[in-house]
Formats: sequence, C-alpha cells, structure tokens
Amino acid sequence: MMPCPARSLYPSNEATIQTFPSKNRGDALDYSLYLNPFLCDPDETVIRLIVDVPQNTGLTLLWAALSNTLATIGLQGGTPGTQTITMTLETSAGRRYVRPLRIIVLDDAGSVDTVQASLSPPSGASPQPNLLTSNKYILTLTDGRFLTA
Repeated sequence: MMPCPARSLYPSNEATIQTFPSKNRGDALDYSLYLNPFLCDPDETVIRLIVDVPQNTGLTLLWAALSNTLATIGLQGGTPGTQTITMTLETSAGRRYVRPLRIIVLDDAGSVDTVQASLSPPSGASPQPNLLTSNKYILTLTDGRFLTA
C-alpha cells in the first residue's frame, strides 16, 4: 500500500492545530504527516512516533509507521464530530514536536465499526513498536520502557 496523498498534511511552520480530511465513521483510512518540515540538520531523521488517540474520540488506531518522508497512521471508527488526536515526533538530533491534529468524523448509516479493518501499513515503512492498550491509554514500548501517550 502507498499512503494516500489526499489525506497527507504538510505541517504548518507554527505549532497550530491542523485538520486532516474528514472520514465516515465506518471508514478505515490512512493519514500521513510529511516529515521534512521537522528536520533541520542534513542527516537528521525522525526516529520515534507516538500517537495519542483519546478514548472519547471513538477512533481506533490500527497502526503507526514511519518512512523517510512520512509519519502515517491507520484509523478506523470514530464518534461523529470533530475529534483531536496527537502525533509526537522525536528526531535523531533530540528535537521533539507535539502536533494536535483534528479529524472530522461523519456519521454513516451502515457503519461496521465492530469489524477489524484489514488496512495495512505502507510498503517499506517501519511500523512503530506494537501498541498495547489499557482502559485509558495507548501504551508504546520504547527503549524497554512503557510510555503513556
């Protein structure tokens, strides 16, 4: 699979909340954030992606993956309305960027929210560590520690 350019954002130069294209509640879609605006040094790369999807959004994070140019996530479901998730990027130079991103979820009559989607991460992207979920947080195993995102 290739990430869909129609659902990819070039981040603003300022720390503002940007909005991904809307989705229907029953959709399972990939959303990407271009990484170049976050890289300041010639050899700098994004080495870690942490995604916070609050439970009250109704969204299910299927996976998170990094490539050389994109941070891409797979999302399914959602509570109708404007939902906010947070992507945190850490670079090889030690920089950290926290970016809240909005997604408008539209209601649909024939939603299949309870069926796990088969959407897979982009070809050649590095899936981020397996996500563990608790009743309140998505947890990411990083450097032998659990981080709550």
